[in-house]
Amino acid sequence: MVSEGWAVEVVERYLAEPVGNGGVPLVVTDVSPHRLGWVVETQGERYVRTRDIVDMLVGHGPFLVDGLDGSLHQVHVTADLENGEWIEEYLEQVRGVERVDPMRSRTAELLDSGQRVEALRFVRSQAPDLGVQGAKEYVEAVVAGVPVPDHVRSRLPQPPARRTVRWALSAPNREPVRDS
Repeated sequence: MVSEGWAVEVVERYLAEPVGNGGVPLVVTDVSPHRLGWVVETQGERYVRTRDIVDMLVGHGPFLVDGLDGSLHQVHVTADLENGEWIEEYLEQVRGVERVDPMRSRTAELLDSGQRVEALRFVRSQAPDLGVQGAKEYVEAVVAGVPVPDHVRSRLPQPPARRTVRWALSAPNREPVRDS
């Protein structure tokens, strides 16, 4: 994971470039660890100096410095930093992590308790487009602990369409290796 100091440096380099913040200089005000990396909060330099509410900038979200590669991303101002949907979207869109199939864990629970028929019924109720054969193939894949076949996966209910989020403000920023 990139260090806290490197995360701050990545954000400060970005803030030093002319960006679309109305020409208001921003400074780092807080850094906190996050399961994805580092959340870096910023505020207008004038507010930090004066602490006058009139000088406070509102409506800009924190930055996220990815803990794996140091890339810089913007998080929406209204995002729930700990439990928000943005985390799933980030993992899927930036890191390429496939979303968890919500039916799989319940199907596995039913199978583990010896309720194969109930597992089939559950799959059929959740994915009626599969039909009997597709539900059987789904359950067999769960039993075997293997991915569901593509022809079955393509007929599973699809989650609501997600918006594509433009995350990246910078490419990876690998932390230099320091000589010890």
